[in-house]
Amino acid sequence: MQIMSSSKTPSSTLSASALKPLKLNSSGLGQSTKPSSPKLSTPKLSFSLGGDSQNTAKSDTTTKTTFAKSLFAKPKFAAFSIGEPTANVIKKPAPWSPSTTALILVKREVETHDSMSFTFAAADEALFDFKPGQFVTLAAKIDNKTHYRAYSISSVPQQKQLRLTIKRVPDGLVSNWLADNLNIGDSLSALNIAGQFNSSDCKHKSKLLLISAGCGITPVMSIAKTLLAHDSDTDIEFLHCARDKDNVIFHDEMKKLLAQHRNFNVQLLLENSDGFASFSADKNTDSCALSHQTGMVSSGVIQQLYPDLKERTIFLCGPVGFMKAVENIAQESDFDMANFFQESFTPAANNEQQDHISSDASTASVMLHVPDFSVEKEVVQGSSLLEVLENNGVPIIGACRAGVCGSCKCKVTKGSVKSTSTETLTAEEIEQGFVLACSSTVEEDVAVALS
Repeated sequence: MQIMSSSKTPSSTLSASALKPLKLNSSGLGQSTKPSSPKLSTPKLSFSLGGDSQNTAKSDTTTKTTFAKSLFAKPKFAAFSIGEPTANVIKKPAPWSPSTTALILVKREVETHDSMSFTFAAADEALFDFKPGQFVTLAAKIDNKTHYRAYSISSVPQQKQLRLTIKRVPDGLVSNWLADNLNIGDSLSALNIAGQFNSSDCKHKSKLLLISAGCGITPVMSIAKTLLAHDSDTDIEFLHCARDKDNVIFHDEMKKLLAQHRNFNVQLLLENSDGFASFSADKNTDSCALSHQTGMVSSGVIQQLYPDLKERTIFLCGPVGFMKAVENIAQESDFDMANFFQESFTPAANNEQQDHISSDASTASVMLHVPDFSVEKEVVQGSSLLEVLENNGVPIIGACRAGVCGSCKCKVTKGSVKSTSTETLTAEEIEQGFVLACSSTVEEDVAVALS
């Protein structure tokens, strides 16, 4: 499925003049100001009490007149000069605040046939402060209903632009809507940047192995680019797995990074590598084709590519099955799992869990009670708690829908649910009955309260 209609160009950018909410400072930042008095051969200290600071460079008569006129004025130091120009002080922009400033789309780029990068700026030119690997939750209003979804950031922190790389998914309401409807100049509101998967909150080794599959490359690319920009000593190996040449996200960007950094190495693992060598070499970059081989992730492949595996810290992101396979390989290799960090993009309450529900149970019904919102509804046993709450008008936010962000936390006050993730919950919250709605299914009559 193409991510854009034929009427849209593959890549478009919003010019500075077209983005009306953004105002650039034209006061000449970085230029020297004129000294308040003529430059003398020896330093000169000049000031006036209450007078016009422009008069300090005039004759003694003018100075005395100014002083006489200002005799009863409130004293103030109007000018201070020691014979040298004073540079303007450049004030660092404040961090972006989602509560006050919306995101404005300034660029959209096609990455593959089903993935696209969206670059946003803040109307107040704020800097985006986050930890590499984190995500931001967007609020998209579709058919007069606001939907929340979390998307990993693929750009570098402390910049005036924020890039999100989003892949189409079957029946993906928000992801597909963004690709089809969000245009340059459009704005979106958002929630705070968050996420436990990041490279800042852990003490990693000087040698890293970044592993990703599919759109899991998004947060991993942010980690790689940030480390390469600020830490030239880190030895970074990047293993990315994809189906074929048409599904390699950030292909050109990886080639450029590879050419620019001697401490960065990329290896692609493709299920079908037909035509990749010529495809990669023909791209408009100065480097040769990316290194690749055919196959799927396995213990043999990992050991072959990374014989120094135990000397590295691993950051991993991709589909659940892929991540489980890599985790098993690491454990079987006696890898120190204290140096193993992973994220997931697949909803926790997934079809695998539904497979364990009997055919009889799948047609059975249970009662859902949400007293605070006057909801008393019969729902199908085994349904996703998040979905039944959303479908019945309960204003719960399901951002990541993968059991990792915690936005859908709620409390089961009666009955019980079956959960597959408690990642963001404390032991005390679990004891009190809190669950993550996106990773829970309703198995019996329940009463729920929002946290």
